[in-house]
Amino acid sequence: MGILKTVDWFLFAPAVFLMVLGGLVLSSVSKNAFPEHFIFLSAALIVFYITSKIDVDILFSLSGLLYIFSLLLLISTLILGFIHPGVVTRGASRWIYLGPFALQPSEFIKPALLLFFANVVSSRTGFLRFFLALAAFLPAFILVALQPDLGSAIVLSAGFLGILFFGGLPLRALAGAFVLLTAFLPFAWQFLANYQKLRILTFLYPTADPLGAGYNSLQAMIAVGSGGLFGRGLGQGTQSQLSFLPERHTDFIFAALSEELGFAAATLALAAFFIILYRLIIILRKQENVLLQSLLGGIFFVFFIHIAVNVGMNMGVLPITGIPLPFVSSGGSSLLTMSAMLGMAAGISSRLKTGSRTDIILM
Repeated sequence: MGILKTVDWFLFAPAVFLMVLGGLVLSSVSKNAFPEHFIFLSAALIVFYITSKIDVDILFSLSGLLYIFSLLLLISTLILGFIHPGVVTRGASRWIYLGPFALQPSEFIKPALLLFFANVVSSRTGFLRFFLALAAFLPAFILVALQPDLGSAIVLSAGFLGILFFGGLPLRALAGAFVLLTAFLPFAWQFLANYQKLRILTFLYPTADPLGAGYNSLQAMIAVGSGGLFGRGLGQGTQSQLSFLPERHTDFIFAALSEELGFAAATLALAAFFIILYRLIIILRKQENVLLQSLLGGIFFVFFIHIAVNVGMNMGVLPITGIPLPFVSSGGSSLLTMSAMLGMAAGISSRLKTGSRTDIILM
């Protein structure tokens, strides 16, 4: 009973609901992937529990080592891709293969990097802390972008901005950074891979090449629109079952969900995501410590960008990026990572219930 009392059900219950919903859809659209996904689902629940019970002070004290390990992991991924071209998939070196499992380091490093960035921002005063945080952020961002993994780079940037914002960076400084970033976009275009440029152009002109570059987006929109209120039924979706919808078990699982289970199930999924995001804000607002506020702000932004971008690209309102839908998309790396971050937030929430809080910033 003690465990049940300390669990933050406003975080745990919606996450489990989304896992079940994702498992149902995955068992329909990709039966071969479901057994492995079930293993990761079980592991995700264990990860959530463990991270919710570990004292966040311990995690912060280890954040420096975790940061260094994260950079080494990213570097090793790039080296493996260079030495063994066979591990490069679709032009990207993002995975480390351990037997039957493919692990994605750019996913696993997210909790570690958020811990370290929040620690840096909270450990000093004045603008120096923001420059130090930026100096810590850039190596990780560059290594992820070199894989190339634009989706993870976007998510990592969102988490970093969340930490800066809730860490006390003045709004005028954030506005200035946004202006500089906007001015840099024309130059950034030159560094994008051809397929990334094509995704952006396809978003701007989705019907220009409906059988080529625009195919994925159009098929996703057809799937979302054809589900009706209660869907065609599991195993009955034309786009999902006849392989018109690409990556229906990962990037486009929201479209598959909408087609087979309908608008009602899609709305319930979005409601579950809203509960998680709202609960994160509630926990954040109850904190008196900048360190915990920064970490929770980073976690909130990571979840928000995952949800907004994935749902947006499934509905054709955002360009296609390889950002999975938390707890729903197939992919063990993402599932374990999101469970770890939500577990950390649940652990901070339980500290509020017991009356304890972090008073010393550890570096």
